[in-house]
Amino acid sequence: MPKLFKLKVDTPAGTLFEDDVLQVEIKTPNGMVGFLAEHQPSIGSILPSICYIRDNKGERVSTVVNTGIYKMDGEQINIITDFFDFTSKINQSVFEIRKQKIEQVVSHKNITNIKIYESIQRKLQNELDELSKLSKKS
Repeated sequence: MPKLFKLKVDTPAGTLFEDDVLQVEIKTPNGMVGFLAEHQPSIGSILPSICYIRDNKGERVSTVVNTGIYKMDGEQINIITDFFDFTSKINQSVFEIRKQKIEQVVSHKNITNIKIYESIQRKLQNELDELSKLSKKS
């Protein structure tokens, strides 16, 4: 049996998840990265995405994580973000809150090129659609 290691997810509201897991997969600016016990120590950024956790029973569970950072020390991976939840628990109101937060950020930026703004809006809608599909499957 593969070795377990600790996953801890912290947000401004406190620790949302802490348990022993077999594997964690997160999306970074360089693509998806998988972590197992005794992984090389590393620190990096996380993109808003679906994160996968293989729990201590071997089941692959999907979660939604917002922008954040991770720190892996070989024995524990710590994810720090402002949003984390299991896709099976997410409902439409969560998507609406996420959409509002992203739209607030976009509106505060000086985006004068309408094509760039429309591209951001399309990407946002695609992300929300994908999250909605995943939460219905779970």
